[in-house]
Amino acid sequence: MAGRWQRTPNEAGAREVAGALYDDVKDVEWIPSDDADVFRVTFTSGRRARVLKLAISGNPAVWREVGAFPAIRSLGVREVLEFEHTTEDLPGLGYEFHVTAELTPPSLADQAMARMWADDRPRAVELAHWFGDCTRRVESLDRRRVPRANSPERTIELATRWWRPHYDKLVTRPDCPQWVREFVDQVWEHIRRPPTSFGGWGGELLRAPDGTFLLIDWPSLGAAPPCSQAATALEVLLRFGAADPAPLVEAFMDGWAPGGLDDLRLQDLRLSWVHSILGWAGMSLTFDDPDADLGPAYAAAQHDLGEDDPTAWLRRAAGNP
Repeated sequence: MAGRWQRTPNEAGAREVAGALYDDVKDVEWIPSDDADVFRVTFTSGRRARVLKLAISGNPAVWREVGAFPAIRSLGVREVLEFEHTTEDLPGLGYEFHVTAELTPPSLADQAMARMWADDRPRAVELAHWFGDCTRRVESLDRRRVPRANSPERTIELATRWWRPHYDKLVTRPDCPQWVREFVDQVWEHIRRPPTSFGGWGGELLRAPDGTFLLIDWPSLGAAPPCSQAATALEVLLRFGAADPAPLVEAFMDGWAPGGLDDLRLQDLRLSWVHSILGWAGMSLTFDDPDADLGPAYAAAQHDLGEDDPTAWLRRAAGNP
């Protein structure tokens, strides 16, 4: 998207924090990121590199993670970052930050998933089951026990503020079908409904040395609409690159909804899934090309609204309808 990463990163602040924590800092290298200034810290002693995430003005993401992640881990979701240092270790510097061990970055984590499907499909199916189980545990968190998590009211406010301009651009286009306008009305009704779940994970992954995966990028951590987190996690299965995702979807569903998927949850899951398709189409009008061809997005959304099988959604998204 246009405009990403045009700010000047706070390298001086990063060096100040790193120097106060370690006496063998070799270098501090900026890693482009949307919601914070992220730096890779290396050392003259040869110790393993660290990742320093430093808050940027006006964005509470780092502040929220510092408060929320330890609680999330203690509540049974261990698949979020474990901090080595946080703001609490250097309260006098005036920076909101956290430091973690360096893990395999998202691009390589995604490649690992694709290799897994090609080389070890039973392991890939196990991982899909883990995605489902992890999603179930995330959605069941009590946001009142997670410090700094977004409240239901805050979630509604943020979702409305973010999606309104993108959907307005979508529905005011002359080529927007009537059924899209009707679906957008459903989205607004869904967004205004007090959220009863937990979520906010944006779909990014890191991979630990032991081969496990961690969930990073939580832009809206806290109260969430029902099944919205599951829709995000389900989309991550596309990174396996499977022509037929049926075994992966089945394993995911066994982990996420071991008692089966009732009609209400299917409706909520499908609404969140199609919301992602059309919401991203609206975002493309805002950030990229206001005259973009939305035919493929309309076709995908219309197909999935008429399908009760999530496997068919992923099969079409993978280019194999």
